[in-house]
Amino acid sequence: MIAGVDEAGRGPLAGPVVASAVILDPDNMPEGLRDSKKISAKKRDALALQIREKALAVGVGIVHEQDIDRSNILLATFEAMRLAVSDLGQQPDEVQVDGKFTIPDLLITQKALVGGDDLVPAISAASIIAKTTRDAMMVSYDVLFPGYGFKSHKGYGAATHMEALREHGRTPIHRRSFRPVDHTPNHNYAYHDAPQNHGRMGEIISGMYLIRQGYALLEHSYHGGNTGEIDLIASHKDQLIFVEVKSFSASGDDQAALERVTPAKQKQIAKIAEYYLQHRELEDIDCRFDIITVNFGNTKPLIHHYPDAFLPI
Repeated sequence: MIAGVDEAGRGPLAGPVVASAVILDPDNMPEGLRDSKKISAKKRDALALQIREKALAVGVGIVHEQDIDRSNILLATFEAMRLAVSDLGQQPDEVQVDGKFTIPDLLITQKALVGGDDLVPAISAASIIAKTTRDAMMVSYDVLFPGYGFKSHKGYGAATHMEALREHGRTPIHRRSFRPVDHTPNHNYAYHDAPQNHGRMGEIISGMYLIRQGYALLEHSYHGGNTGEIDLIASHKDQLIFVEVKSFSASGDDQAALERVTPAKQKQIAKIAEYYLQHRELEDIDCRFDIITVNFGNTKPLIHHYPDAFLPI
């Protein structure tokens, strides 16, 4: 069995590097496989669904911007590739990698193929999965960080992105080791010694957490008319999730934060959810109500996620 491996996101100034490994079924091949960069976004998304349905195995590896900054983009890319091969759930007989290099410290027979993403169907499939996975994450990050254009340029150095960096400064998903981000200040996303920012930053950190867990982020600070506001709305595995975020800056457990989501607050969240469903004309949707707590009383914010935290009456 041959596993094709490719990556997406080595060059951007923001967001993760994503790799995929794919073992195709020779008796059930998706049609139209080629280098993901040569396919329209609509066709990529359709092919990604086919690949996941028809392939014998699909693996994904993601390395985020903080780890890219700790090492470098080449080492981070290799790590993403190792994670993707490990995520296959089975060991292939050979790994074929797009590009000049094989994957270090991978104890499987390997072959590096320049231009392999347009020559080898399994590498093409990996290219499509890696790019669609990363693009979906950047579209979600656009919800958290409006004004940067992540939805369109996906973190690459487009003129609009460079202008946003100059005007607004960097975000938490920018790669601080990349130029010109390394000389760009953090104007709007500081939380150390800034308790006045903990509420807003708790929502942003919670949104980043959900995106990294595979959720698609749909809304941040959604206003439900006169009924109030919900912190985050996301989708995951055919569920619509309404998320209340509670931030605090003290040692101890989450109990006090959880108790702030009172029955009255739960009822308000349910009304906002109803408003959202009506205005999006959504019916027969499985909905879930979660709470995420963010404790800023530590050196690094501590996140706790409580799925199905309540059933509003």
